[in-house]
Amino acid sequence: MAADLPPIWEAHPSTVFDLKSELKGRVRIEGTGCRIVVGANVQFEATIRIFPEVTNAVIEVGDNCFIGGVIRLVRGDGGLIRIGENTTFNQVGLSMHERGRIVFGRDCMLSTDIHMDPSDMHPIFDRASGQRLNPAQDIEIGDHVWLGTRVLVLKGAKIGDGAIVGAGSIVSGTLPPNTLSLGTPARVIREDVAWTRDFDAPADMVLPPTLREGGVTVG
Repeated sequence: MAADLPPIWEAHPSTVFDLKSELKGRVRIEGTGCRIVVGANVQFEATIRIFPEVTNAVIEVGDNCFIGGVIRLVRGDGGLIRIGENTTFNQVGLSMHERGRIVFGRDCMLSTDIHMDPSDMHPIFDRASGQRLNPAQDIEIGDHVWLGTRVLVLKGAKIGDGAIVGAGSIVSGTLPPNTLSLGTPARVIREDVAWTRDFDAPADMVLPPTLREGGVTVG
């Protein structure tokens, strides 16, 4: 396989590529049994770095995505990163320091300097019992979620469909659907919101029919 790779790629011979779009960023995969799946019409400009201590990891990107930033897997067996179709990353860092899952729904929009990891970088133990105090916890992000600049998403975070997280926030728990959250840690400051990528979209294109009929307006 190595002889067929582009000059900026390096991949273990056991790596499986299932690509319907070109990977334009640097790729270095030293882990074994890893699988990279990229859908159609994807602009993939992120760097992929998978360390030797990683086995059987899967990175999946749906159709019509734009992916920029860095995806970095350090250790663990069977980790999963799944990015739903029509999702856009500007400069986003996804890392995994032990086995876990980071899952995005469809049509998410992530700004710059965003980072998330389903684990802490090092383990912490109770001195008396030896019990691990900080196990990994999956990160789940729903459909049509917007994360602003410099948002930090911690392990175990769950963000509901249609939610917005404001710039500089830290997400450490569960944020409900269709809410605007802000702060460190992020807290809901407004409910029943809707957002769109299009500045010129009228309210009747943004809001679901149940809200339109109730006379709700945007602005």
